[in-house]
Amino acid sequence: MPDLKTELKKLEALSFNDDGETQQETNMAEPKQAGISVRFFNIIRDNPGSARRELLAKARAIGVAQGSSSTLLTQFCKRGLVRTVESNNGYNTFFSVGDYYKPGYVKKAASPKAAKAKPVQEPLQDVDVQGMLNNMSITKARALYDELKKIFGG
Repeated sequence: MPDLKTELKKLEALSFNDDGETQQETNMAEPKQAGISVRFFNIIRDNPGSARRELLAKARAIGVAQGSSSTLLTQFCKRGLVRTVESNNGYNTFFSVGDYYKPGYVKKAASPKAAKAKPVQEPLQDVDVQGMLNNMSITKARALYDELKKIFGG
């Protein structure tokens, strides 16, 4: 392992005469490709009035799977990004509503939850105390005792 003195001598040989200017590093990475949703939306935007079959074929040509493009078309219609118009020959044609894709998703409707059934309270009846205590569990009796103690003090 080299010692500190020899490492410092190596650094003395370096010259730093760049006047404090830094050179920009150029990144030769390819630009990021748009996502499937953006590419499919652009197909719809660039081909207004196309039928579903035509749009799916164009999407397949650029590498979007048919299942994905079919699902995206349905989602775009539900989200209001794309509108449909019935043509003279009975096919639906599709038009983009805006010029750019807006990210988002279709919210699923919340499933109706069953309301919790509240126990029905029976009207109070005249019951003798001893009969009530004989039919009550020990935990309920203790809770009743604590509540009565709060009311009457003690």
